[in-house]
Amino acid sequence: MSQLSPLDVAFLCMEDASNPMHLGAVATFAPRNPVHPARIVALLCERALEVPALRRRVRFSWVPPGGASWVDDPAFAVEDHVVGHHLRGRRGFAELVSHVMAQPLDLGRPPWEVHVITGVTGGRFAVVVKMHHALCDGMKAVGLGLRLMDGFDQVPDVGVPAARTGVVDGVKGLVRAAGIASDVVRSARPPARRSPVVSLSSRRRHVVMARLGVDEVHRVRRTCGGTVNDVMLALVTGALRQWLAAHGCADEGSTLRALVPVARRGAGGAGNRISGYLCELPVGEVDPLERLRLVREDMGRHKAAGADRGAGALPLLAEHIPSVVHRIAAPIAGKCAPLLFDALVTSVPLPAVRLELDGAELREVYPVPPVAAGHAVGVAVSSYRSGVHVCLHTDQPWMAESRWLQQALRTELAALHRRVPAQSRR
Repeated sequence: MSQLSPLDVAFLCMEDASNPMHLGAVATFAPRNPVHPARIVALLCERALEVPALRRRVRFSWVPPGGASWVDDPAFAVEDHVVGHHLRGRRGFAELVSHVMAQPLDLGRPPWEVHVITGVTGGRFAVVVKMHHALCDGMKAVGLGLRLMDGFDQVPDVGVPAARTGVVDGVKGLVRAAGIASDVVRSARPPARRSPVVSLSSRRRHVVMARLGVDEVHRVRRTCGGTVNDVMLALVTGALRQWLAAHGCADEGSTLRALVPVARRGAGGAGNRISGYLCELPVGEVDPLERLRLVREDMGRHKAAGADRGAGALPLLAEHIPSVVHRIAAPIAGKCAPLLFDALVTSVPLPAVRLELDGAELREVYPVPPVAAGHAVGVAVSSYRSGVHVCLHTDQPWMAESRWLQQALRTELAALHRRVPAQSRR
């Protein structure tokens, strides 16, 4: 039995039917042999049984006040968590993924699901994974996902309690938390009026996926500097600019404030070990090269300051708030996200090694971000081998139509390539 951190409890308490707080991933595989759905489901069941963290459910308690623990579920049946589907056609695929991601997890049992989808275009099959944010952050979700792949049965389990901090560290943490709280208060602002980034409805959300070649992105990075994440953040900014411009909300000089989660280095243990930056994405800037420069500068400032300060470090502040307070206040605080930021934009690092499931090669991995209450969109990016994969989770139906995301990102990438000096493209 291990105790949930106050941040993990907060993620549990922010859960509601319209805004489920789970992370997701869509992985597609290219099999060399005919696909046997029942075999893949059985294999995933077998491997999930070997991961202790996947057999645990949440048990709330009042000692400590408002706390919760991970306990083994005596009624655990792995077959209830691994489900098979069959379809025909890519359009049906996106619709099925959107439906799966929209359903809240049952918090009365271990909070995860795996869906195997066969009949995907091109003879491929897909695996959709859902894990509650209280169980893991993005980095630890990758570790759990690796346990399901061929040859990765020795990846360490994430269900180990984090090391306790000493008195001095505790005092320093409280001082840091006070500074973060002050920054949060100063950074709060009214939500943008008449902007599509604010969603007051509970419309059905759509999962939209797009792929770019990693060489194309590296070409821009080598010429303009920065990181692959900087380039991708600039491309996403350009795509969001197209969306906002269609609604008349991309005025010159305007920005979209994004919460960019950051993994805390050296922070082991179970659950979430994250912080974040609040970045002003320059959606009002017409020049794509200037947008990239502004994104690089903003990210550089945040990295220089560190991930343990500023309003984006809200998760660190949550760690210093007693769980009993989260039980009361988190459902309300979760609905106040538009006061602090406009969208979540996250990047999930993946190992660059060849991965397989039942001998089928992993080709694509699309992380699916949660969408905060009051927000219209969340964005997640991952690089895996030859591809950069972008996933949009949105309640904007037109974004899910006519390959909008793929076209928008292609347009932005082409615009950057046109601005790059000709000799650097060779």
